[in-house]
Amino acid sequence: MGRLTEREHQVMSAIARGAGNAEIAKELFIGPATVKSHVSGILSKLGLRDRAQIVIFAYESGVVRAGDHDIGH
Repeated sequence: MGRLTEREHQVMSAIARGAGNAEIAKELFIGPATVKSHVSGILSKLGLRDRAQIVIFAYESGVVRAGDHDIGH
């Protein structure tokens, strides 16, 4: 993910695991507004429309794999 910052990469991984903005903020020790900013950066840099496309991109590009997530934790 050369185009994304390390933090954007972390946010994308969390989204792919099913985490919402509040969960991501807590996990990464950042504010919810900062999470929204990172999500916007991810969408813009990768040319994606929404969080669903972020999830698809994360799986298709190998950022996350099936079984690596903790949805419903």
